[in-house]
Amino acid sequence: VTRMYDETAPVIVDLPESLELCNGELPEVLNARWTDNCSAGGDLVAYPTNIREESCVTYADYVFTATDDCGNKVTETVTMSNKTDLFENCGTAFARADNYTCFLDDGFNRWGWTNYFAEEGIYTIPLYTGAAQCDPSKGDQTGEVTVTYLDGYVSVEYNLFEGYVMSVAHVYIGCEKYPAKNGKETVAPGQYNFNTKKLDYVSNYRVGPIEASGPIYVIAHAVTCEEVCRCVPSEDDGGTYTPGGSVAPCDAPVEEQIQEPLSFSAYPVPFENELTVEYSYKFDTNVAIEIYTMNGIMIKRVENNSYIKGTKEQMIIDLSNVQNQALIVRMITSRGVVNKKIIAMRPKKRK
Repeated sequence: VTRMYDETAPVIVDLPESLELCNGELPEVLNARWTDNCSAGGDLVAYPTNIREESCVTYADYVFTATDDCGNKVTETVTMSNKTDLFENCGTAFARADNYTCFLDDGFNRWGWTNYFAEEGIYTIPLYTGAAQCDPSKGDQTGEVTVTYLDGYVSVEYNLFEGYVMSVAHVYIGCEKYPAKNGKETVAPGQYNFNTKKLDYVSNYRVGPIEASGPIYVIAHAVTCEEVCRCVPSEDDGGTYTPGGSVAPCDAPVEEQIQEPLSFSAYPVPFENELTVEYSYKFDTNVAIEIYTMNGIMIKRVENNSYIKGTKEQMIIDLSNVQNQALIVRMITSRGVVNKKIIAMRPKKRK
């Protein structure tokens, strides 16, 4: 007697393709069918298994298995992936030209630069992110800004280095160093006169052309991020924002004001619990005194918003909760900023 055994495995048909999705969701279920030379076959269902993440990509395996009446088995695996856009370490960025003024030097409480351009020309200047206290070494150069000032028009173009993108641009162009709100100077980017909408993480973008004449100041601000992963090209990259307004003619040369050196006294040094700060200036101003650790952390701030010129002022600052260490005292006025180093030192308690 001769017996015949079926050793032919089933065949899985209508198998889904392995897809690379972008900013989507992995399927909850996939479907296929199987056929066989001696069994009826039928429908197959597979669910995501072996889900894993690598960088910005999520993978899942969908395993289809069919067994015929004779015990022959077949397995097919479909791997699906989904990549997502990822941008990290976002921070504020400002461009700095050769002729610049740090915001801190003019009494503001944030870093950044206003840039002076005496005449028309094309100027390419570095863009720094996270340069605390206007110190480029404390941040990163994330790109360049090109200020094109020709034939009575100004354009400001941002070009980010590879691996960086930006989500918004704020540009100030004017005859004065800073924009004003309700008659008071401000460096808040939201108050600049030429601001873009929220951008789709671009590496290149231009603001302008904007009509202008004479010597001008330009502040170029952006929010930059590291581009970790991207699967969809930016809709805004390489775009242009052309505002409808213009800059009032700056016919008169913009002159830098010559300022007397700033100084103040801080004593005793070393001090135990209280520090006395003494100052006298020949101009009316708001005064702010800030105490920083050597790591740049502000631990105290006191203000005098009604200083009258010629007055000798003393401010006693309680620092009894500060541990023994070196500190920085920062004096901020409308004419600039000056720092002094002090030391907190208390005698050791006797046992």
